[in-house]
Amino acid sequence: MEEIEPAFLRAIEAEQPDQIFHAGDVCHPKLIDQLQAIAPTLAVQGNRDWFLGYRLPKTCQLTINGLKIVLTHGHFSIWHWFWNYVYLFLVRRIHNHKFYQRKLAKLFPDADVIIYGHLHYPHDENMDGQRFLNPGAGYPEWRNNSRPGYLVLTIFPDGTYTTAMKFTSLDVPANV
Repeated sequence: MEEIEPAFLRAIEAEQPDQIFHAGDVCHPKLIDQLQAIAPTLAVQGNRDWFLGYRLPKTCQLTINGLKIVLTHGHFSIWHWFWNYVYLFLVRRIHNHKFYQRKLAKLFPDADVIIYGHLHYPHDENMDGQRFLNPGAGYPEWRNNSRPGYLVLTIFPDGTYTTAMKFTSLDVPANV
């Protein structure tokens, strides 16, 4: 995919974000350019980016109003990706959010909020004092029931925050 779906882009623009976080599987630099036109965008490398040769940082760590945030895709290495698919073929199920959250918590024990992707379906959960946010995928696919989604993270001056999952419907041409 070389362009963001127009309805999805309009939905993000309507939020008037101060910052956009992309949790990986960007696949094409033009997508980041489209998001940058709305707000400054931080993006991390997903496993699909590896295979396409698109190099981004593996993680971004930042503090906003005292809130420690980690942005990562959620895969840990090419070997982890490989063994994940071996696991899938052997037991016929994918690792769930808890699996990734436990590993991410060990890697980033001081983070208040960990934003990750990789699984392509939305999830928002507190676990052992950390908040794990997966915005899902910004394009329609079977894991998000063909509903592109994103997450709005609002951080207040005192470091408290709220989250809201959002979904968009696709533009349907008038002649259909």
